[in-house]
Amino acid sequence: MDRQDRWKSETERHHATLLRLLAFIFVYAGLADDTRAALSDTRRAGRATEASREAWTLPRRIVRMLLPLLRLVEAATRRLIVVLASSLPVRESRAANCGRPATQPAQGAGDAPLRMHGGGTAGPSGDGKKPAADARPPLFALTDREKRYEWFFSGQPRGAGWKGPPPAMPGDDELPAAGLLRRIAALANALDDLPAQADRLARWRLRRIQARAAGRHVALSPLRPGSPPGSLPLRAPKETRREEHDLLSETHTLARAALARLDTS
Repeated sequence: MDRQDRWKSETERHHATLLRLLAFIFVYAGLADDTRAALSDTRRAGRATEASREAWTLPRRIVRMLLPLLRLVEAATRRLIVVLASSLPVRESRAANCGRPATQPAQGAGDAPLRMHGGGTAGPSGDGKKPAADARPPLFALTDREKRYEWFFSGQPRGAGWKGPPPAMPGDDELPAAGLLRRIAALANALDDLPAQADRLARWRLRRIQARAAGRHVALSPLRPGSPPGSLPLRAPKETRREEHDLLSETHTLARAALARLDTS
């Protein structure tokens, strides 16, 4: 088995694991009754998008449980997209269109909306009318969010400058979940059509290469330095390490190797 076949096998295995973890996220968020229903639902991304437009709330304890898992699955999906994008050929026809996106992309998204399976389309609808801005499926962020070091360099503990009331303790009080549901919908869209996301990333990297050729200092890697988002602390006990942490570590290693191959090609 050559390197390409091995990477394809690894990508398919990690993709299946990510879909299973996405099913758990849907159950925790109240979007599916069980994981089997979440895996078989072809409209899961659209369902999460519709829920984000409603007055949907979740208990605080559920939100605190969901966020670490969602952050980890997003990071692993992003690294799987990097691996897929590294094997795509760069077409010359992309260079003419990469400087003028159809819409203003979301922060970290890297490109304009594309057609996604199970999540609707970003183009004109069947009746010839353009969809409203909130009708478009949310875009998956192709780049890691930058780390924040303000509290570290200030010499003060995190949250020392907060002047408002003390934060509520974890409990059953309800929190607005629109932003969380949009992230879940974007993740579901990405996992339902990884090749389209890889194509977005290839165009994002091509624009960055052209910007560097024009004298601008921009990063070519969508991954932030250091450990990926959602990874365990170095001193975390071994019993806290689960399957999803191994998944993130493996996809991060594959993505770093793919980026190194791109930089030396």
